[in-house]
Amino acid sequence: MYYVAEVINDECTKYKCNQCTLFCPEPNTLMYINSPDERHAFVHANRCKGCALCVYVCSNLLKRNAIRMVMPEIHSAT
Repeated sequence: MYYVAEVINDECTKYKCNQCTLFCPEPNTLMYINSPDERHAFVHANRCKGCALCVYVCSNLLKRNAIRMVMPEIHSAT
């Protein structure tokens, strides 16, 4: 198991920049929801390869700290 990206919705909503989605190398993994109720990026954790490029763009380049790497929860089938 490896780390995957997770968007901190409250932080992401403050900026509404959508820049992280432009740098994700895996198609349809880091997406942006732009509706009247919410505007922020989100990650399809099952598609994320853990490259952390989005974290670099958000934290290091843009200084927004709205994405972090986390260990995904493992759900056992019962």
